Amino acid sequence: MKKYFLLFIMLFFVTGFSQKLDLKTTLKVTYNTTLQLGEKYKRDQQFILIGNSQDYYFSGHNNYLSDTGQKDNLTKKSGISLSAADYLEERIIRKNGVTNVFGDYKNNRFRYIEDAETKWVLYDDTKVINGVKCQMAATNKFGRRWIAYFSKEYPQSLGPYKFTGLPGLIFELYDTRNDYHFTIARIEKDLNEYEFNLNGYKKLSKKDFLRAVYNLKFTLAAFPPIDDEAFRKQTQEMIDKVKKMYNNPLELKPFE
Repeated sequence: MKKYFLLFIMLFFVTGFSQKLDLKTTLKVTYNTTLQLGEKYKRDQQFILIGNSQDYYFSGHNNYLSDTGQKDNLTKKSGISLSAADYLEERIIRKNGVTNVFGDYKNNRFRYIEDAETKWVLYDDTKVINGVKCQMAATNKFGRRWIAYFSKEYPQSLGPYKFTGLPGLIFELYDTRNDYHFTIARIEKDLNEYEFNLNGYKKLSKKDFLRAVYNLKFTLAAFPPIDDEAFRKQTQEMIDKVKKMYNNPLELKPFE
């Protein structure tokens, strides 16, 4: 039985055209992940991937619940507000070979698109992950050397984040510094239809997207004007501490 969900978004920006992405899924994959977000700031996070053989949606677990309309239902049933933030905030939708990246930063909604094709080298090395035999592959992407283990038993050419293009589902992915390490925890059937409405997200170039997000996270641009010099200095010191916590992004070189 197919279900239909809608990502409800207020039109915070006027985009001038409709941007709705339909996605028919066949599976849901849960990844357990460790994230070295900064030199002294390491966190665990669960990610969800839903998709078919080529197209997919990928995000942190809480964003997934929100975007697919499940968060409100769980809150009503349990009485608990599911408001915990996802540490890697961006959501990703790949449709017809185009990667869409979008996020909400201090109530500012931005998105960009890119061609995130990855060139892999396959190796004969294998390992068993969750009872499934997987083959090794490697690539250089975003300023890191990545090792992946995929399985042809699952022919979906999908993986965590923007990593696709292998002849099977990626079961494990990590960079050689082991800063970002994704491992499959669960695979389920997901025969649903989703529609994601991105009209409320202002489309930017990737360069402008990264600049806008940086300014909102790590500068005083996200705050109202501060006239009191002492308070301004105190606020800047607080921002600098946050910046040190998040000084190791997954994409060290975003345009590589």
